[in-house]
Parts: sequence; structure tokens; C-alpha cells
Amino acid sequence: MTKYRVSKRTAYLLASASGAALFSSSAAEVQAEGVQTTDELIVYGTVVTRNRSDTVAPVLSYDLEYFQRFEPISAGDALKRVPGASFSSDILEYDRLQLRGLPAIYAQVQINGQLQRGPGSDSVFAVDRIPAELIDSVEIIRSPSADVSSDQIAGAANIELKKAGTIQGGWVRGSGFGVEGDELRGAGSVGYGTTAGDTSYLFSLDVQQRRNPKVKSADVFDADGVLEEVIPQSDTRDGTDYSFNGDVASKIGDGVMRLYGFYVLTDREEKEFTQTFVVADPDDNEIADQLEDIQQQNMSIVGEYTLPLGSNQAQVIVGYNRFREDLFTTEREADVGDPLELEQTESTDTLDQDWFSTWSYTANLGSLVTVKTGIDGRFRTRDSEQIIRDDNNEIDDNLSGAFDIEEQRLDPYVKATWSFLPGLTVETGLRYENTWQTLSGPEFGTSDNNANQLNPSAHIRYALTETTMLRFSVARTVLRPSFDQLTPFIVLEEPNDDSATIGNPNLRQETAWGVDAGFDQKLGERGILGFNFFNRAIKDKIELVGIAPPVPIDGCDIDPCNVFSFRNVGDARAYGIEVDVETPLTAIGLDNTTIFANYTWIETELTDPLTDRKRAFNDQPDYILNVGFIHSLPEWNSAFGTSYQKRGDSTEFGFDEITELSYDGNLEAFWETRFGKSTVLRFTASNLLDAEKLEEVQMFDPDLDGDPDGSEVEAERSGRLFMVTLRQAF
Repeated sequence: MTKYRVSKRTAYLLASASGAALFSSSAAEVQAEGVQTTDELIVYGTVVTRNRSDTVAPVLSYDLEYFQRFEPISAGDALKRVPGASFSSDILEYDRLQLRGLPAIYAQVQINGQLQRGPGSDSVFAVDRIPAELIDSVEIIRSPSADVSSDQIAGAANIELKKAGTIQGGWVRGSGFGVEGDELRGAGSVGYGTTAGDTSYLFSLDVQQRRNPKVKSADVFDADGVLEEVIPQSDTRDGTDYSFNGDVASKIGDGVMRLYGFYVLTDREEKEFTQTFVVADPDDNEIADQLEDIQQQNMSIVGEYTLPLGSNQAQVIVGYNRFREDLFTTEREADVGDPLELEQTESTDTLDQDWFSTWSYTANLGSLVTVKTGIDGRFRTRDSEQIIRDDNNEIDDNLSGAFDIEEQRLDPYVKATWSFLPGLTVETGLRYENTWQTLSGPEFGTSDNNANQLNPSAHIRYALTETTMLRFSVARTVLRPSFDQLTPFIVLEEPNDDSATIGNPNLRQETAWGVDAGFDQKLGERGILGFNFFNRAIKDKIELVGIAPPVPIDGCDIDPCNVFSFRNVGDARAYGIEVDVETPLTAIGLDNTTIFANYTWIETELTDPLTDRKRAFNDQPDYILNVGFIHSLPEWNSAFGTSYQKRGDSTEFGFDEITELSYDGNLEAFWETRFGKSTVLRFTASNLLDAEKLEEVQMFDPDLDGDPDGSEVEAERSGRLFMVTLRQAF
């Protein structure tokens, strides 16, 4: 076993070393195109729409100006406005990104083009980890090219941070904000970019306080609809993010060397207080509280060297990502009227480290074809430990555990871009992804999961006219099993109190053939209309299934215990349409007014392994809508606008319950006034409709077959959020 792992790691390191040796003496020029002064960057008088992308693969591109007027707090807060983006989070929280309405595990999150991982067993990266102040632009990749990782069945979001050589000057920003009736919080940032000789620099610091108080309630009913319990709850998230972004680009010989990275530290508390009132027997009334102390660190550092060789180009990238989370949870309970007593504590420590390297060579073979070849190498480790102690401070061995994971990937690829006719460009590619995973833990020993997959792709871009661009794409994408799905570790009380779940190290990854077809239509000088149809035919869908018959398991509430595991259950499908438009209303004489809107309609289908009935994917809304306008008042040096987001209802199917999830729409507004050429004062408001999140749960016993034996209605509100921001460029 050890010999096998070493051989794969050696292959990865050799790929990295060979790329570094090949390009260590090369050089290229620092790019100076598109440089903005900071007053151009943060103070502007024209309305901004999404960019008209010239990539062959279908990509939507948005500069910072597209989002900034609404003063988003995080990358998630910004992404909620782009087509097909949604979240199943609490009110005013935008963390686990869903693209095209599919679960977050199907969307890839990149920062500066590099894949990012999160703390959970599914490794989903929470996009609210990145303060919006660090963002330069956002790309939504609908279908991947061969030179990027294929694990993006729903697509990918690439968050580009501010870069050296693109900004000259400094800026400072201060904000104060708060939810109505609650405490005030603040945020501030400062940054500076400059060029000295052949070297460009950019550095920025940001401190962002966050506070989101929520009020929740739950009403529990029996099978006849009689109210049994009333459960009010308060839930407050309060913390501070400290972040740094740095980028240095320097001319070395004929090429350019870039060193860039970011660091985000989060210090947050989440407090919940719950009261349970039993209608039939007030003596059973209870109170409980939970306090989570969360410390998270995200760090990334990347070195990149690009070398032009005549009409060709070579590039090498070497980088390191690190994520650390320390979570400590304290739970207390008591009867109403009694003091709270310790019930249990839980500590979870996770360290995720990711070393990666890419080298590529792009050859221009005349006017007909350009060929890019390369190889991506990645070596990732995760160490995770969970310790649960009871009220006597004794470790619960049945619920505690630890595991280590090693993952190596070596992915060679080739991509050819063909120019057959004027206006017609075709891109074809092959990517061969090799993944080796080793999972180990004291409870289950060591297990391996290996996968090799050839992923072709083809994209067509055709300029039908000067204003109309047609696009067609087909690509095979994948979803790798999450760590909890693979690890043969027994988790008690999942998916309910009378059961246990065990991972399956023999899972195959999901694969999908995807088709995208659509067009971009230019509207006037600045407007754009986009339409896209997508279809994903998924094979080897992973779902939780029951293992029969029940077996005895230590610590389970019943004997024998109902045991569940993950299986590849068959095929599934996701399809829909995406429409977006951004345009000034010049045609009706409103040059200073711009409207923007996007709408995504989604359908999904799979066969539920527990009921053998057709159903939609969990948490898949049937539509996602964004609409708004911005109006400039040049004579007052001012502008104002509104934005409205709404997602359709979704359903989550569990082992013994079905949850219908719905959100009210979110209405936002802003007013800004500019002073001179370098100062802007902006007032923004969010959640103006005091939106409610509603979960209607049908509960079954023992499983989804038969009629519900009870129901629960859970409601959540937060409050209107108001912010004032002052920005100054220098």
C-alpha cells in the first residue's frame, strides 16, 4: 500500500519539477492593457452590463462594477445576482453556491482560476468566505474546456481577485451597517496598486464585521393535524473576517513572473436559544441553547511564470491552498424554570492542504489551428478529528472519530482551437483525469478509491452577424464522491435516530454528458441579450440506500440497527433554459436608465432508491429570477436603483421526511452621490420585504412509504439590513 502511494506522489512531483525546469529560464512582458486608476475603478458615471465574452466555451463575465453599487458583503452576496445562481441558506446568508439550481456539490468554485475546497465532508467551498472588496471580476463557466478540471456538472464560478498591473493608485473604504432593531457593525478596507520599473504591485487589507440575528419558529402537528408542540428559537451569527490580498508581477527576461495570494481569517460565534412548549403536557416544556465558536483560515499562494516563444507560449503554475477550521460546540438543556445544564460538547478540527502544479505549452500552427497541451498535478491531504464528550466530560466513542485522506491527481490534456471560416471558431479537447484516494482511520483501517476518466469536449462559436453570436457546446463532466460517502466509518443517528450510515469505498464517480446551445445578441452600443439551453445526462447517480436486513451495531438506539450506505443507483437528468438581458433604455429615450434581468428554469429527474418513484433532485428550485434597474442623475452626480431576487420552491427527500422549502423574494436598493472625481457616498438596503424562509416538513414512520404520521412548519426571518459606505480614491 505505501509503495503504491509513493509511486503516485512521485509521478505528481516529477510533473511539477519537469514544468519548473522547462520554464525556469523563460520570460514575458508585464501586461499594461486595461489599466485603471482607482477613481475609475470605484467611482463611475455610466451603467455597466455584463461583458460580451469572446471565449469559445460559453462563459459569462462580470466586472466588479456590475455588483459594486449594491455593496455586496461577500462573494456570495455578489453571485446571487448572476444567472442561475441560488442558495439554500438562512435569510441574508449566501454560502453554498448552487448553479442552475442543482445541489452545491455539482458546482465548482475557483479563485484566480484555481479550484477551492471547503471544510465539510463534501468539500463544498463557502463563497461567503471571500469578502466582496477583494473581487476584480466574476466568470460563470457553463461548460468546461479541456484545460480546466471537469468536476463541474452544473458549471463553475471563477472569482478573480484584484491584480497587479491593472490598478494604479489607492483606495479606502468605510462602512457602517446593521439589521433593523439590532446592533450596528462596521467594515473597512484599504488598498494600493502601482508600477515601478518592470514590477507591478497590488496589496489590499479588509476587515469585515458580520452580524445576522434571526428569529425562527416551529409548529409540530400529529397525523390528524392537531398541534403538539410550539418551538420558538433565536439564532444569531456574529463575527469578524480579516483578509489580505497581494499580487506582484515582474518582467523577467522576455516573460512575466507573478506571485499572488490571499488570506482570510474568520472569528465567529453562532448562538441558538430554543424553547419547546408541549401543548398536552406543560410539565414536559424544555429550554436549550447551543454555542458554536468557529475559527476558520483560508490561505492561497501561487507562483506563475509565462513565457512567449515567438508566436507560441509556455506557462508553469505552482501553488498551495490551505484551509483550517476549529469548531467547538457547547449544548445545554433544562426543563423550563430550571437552570441550563451541560448536555454535551463537540470539537471538530479540520486541516485541508492542497499542493498543485500546472504546466502547458501553446503552439500557434498558422492561421488554421492553435494547440495547447499540458498536465495538471495535485496532491491533497485532509486530517479531520471529531470528539464528542457527554455531561461528565467523557468521550463518546460511538460518535467520535478521526480520519486522514490523501488524494493525488494527474490530468494530462490537449486542446485545439480551429478557425475554419471567418466568424467560425471551433475548440476541441481531451482531458484524461486520474484520481487516487487513500482513506485511513483507526476505526476502519485503510481503503483506496481510484478512478480514471477520459473527458472530451467541443465548443463552437459562430458570429452570424456583427451583433449575433451563436454557441454550441458538448462536454463530459464528473462528480467525485464526497469523503463521507467513501469513508467506511459508521456514523450513528444518521439519517435518523434509529439508524446508522456507513461509507462505501467502492463508489464510482458520477459522469454527465452535457449540452449547451444558445446565442448572445448585442443590443445597441452597450446592451446584451443571452439565451442558453442546457441538458445534463448523468450516469451512476450517488444516493443513500438501505442495507437489508438490519444488523447489530454498538451505540445504535435499536437492535438490530437500520443501516444505510451510498450506492450508484442509475441515471438522472437535469435540463433547462437560461435567459439574461442588460440594456440601457435608449430606444425609448431613457439613456440614463438601464434594466437588467435574468431567468433560469430548471427540471431534474431521478428514481428515488427508497421509494422507486420519480422525483426531482434535493433542494432544486424550479426557477431563479433576478430583475432590477439603475438610473443615473448626471446633473446631481448621483444614481439610484433596485434589484429583486426570487427562487422557486424546492423539495428535499430524506429517509423519513419530505421538506418543502420556499423563500420570499429579496428586494434591495441603493442611492449614491459622487463628490468630485474620487469620492462616492452610497446608501444601500437589503431584505426590504422582510423575507421569510418557510420549511414544511412531512414526517413518516418508519420511511416514506405510507401516509405521514406528523408534520412540522418551520419559519425564519432576519430583518431589513441598512448600510452606508464612503469610498475615497487617491
